[in-house]
Amino acid sequence: MMYNKTRLKAGFTLLELLITVAIIGILAGVGIPAYNGYITSASEGVAQSNLRAISVMESNYFSDTNLWLPSSPATLAVSTAAEINTNLFGGRQTLDVNGRYEYRIENHDSGFEAVAEPNAANVGLETYCLTQSNILSMGVANCP
Repeated sequence: MMYNKTRLKAGFTLLELLITVAIIGILAGVGIPAYNGYITSASEGVAQSNLRAISVMESNYFSDTNLWLPSSPATLAVSTAAEINTNLFGGRQTLDVNGRYEYRIENHDSGFEAVAEPNAANVGLETYCLTQSNILSMGVANCP
């Protein structure tokens, strides 16, 4: 019997597989941090947008009732996201109570301040504050 010296390749060699895995690893090492940065930017953008919506609705609430929400006799009253959804947004779940940010409204003698603070699981996000004068501040040191 004669043997054919040319052999058909039935698969990939170990070297080809190792090179493919290395290329995929490099692409993942570059892509995952960029993706996380996009997610962080989007979350912070949503928080800023929600603060602006809270500010508009709080101003409308004041023009209707002549009171800031929450209308508590305390000198510093705080309203949480669930209360904001109920009282300002008519019960619609505009603010995600289990999302990346926790929202609250703090009343002062001169008006209100809407605050978006990252919850415990989202440490890398910034804290944002928006005053009734529509001044947006960023960072824990600039917010109460």
